[in-house]
Amino acid sequence: MNIDDFIQNNKPRSKKSIFDEHFEDINKLLELNYSQKQVIEYLKTKCKNKTGLSEQNLSFYLRKSKNKITTKLKNIDKENSENIPNKNIEKKPIDIFANLKS
Repeated sequence: MNIDDFIQNNKPRSKKSIFDEHFEDINKLLELNYSQKQVIEYLKTKCKNKTGLSEQNLSFYLRKSKNKITTKLKNIDKENSENIPNKNIEKKPIDIFANLKS
């Protein structure tokens, strides 16, 4: 069996978090100032028999997803700043002895 046959016959397994499915609910609860413990309690009632629902896992997931969001925003900001033309603004030199002069 060569690699092309393997690729055609098998789909890659994707690691999907339990929290990905309920991302909007989690954000809504956190915006309303619910604690992470309360969010976990809500998810446990909604998703029965799911493993990995803990405060520690939720905290790690939120840090990881925040990093993804901030890197996307940084990339967007860089693209927007490159599109804005630089204005020729003359800056006056700072006189550090201005307070000493009478």
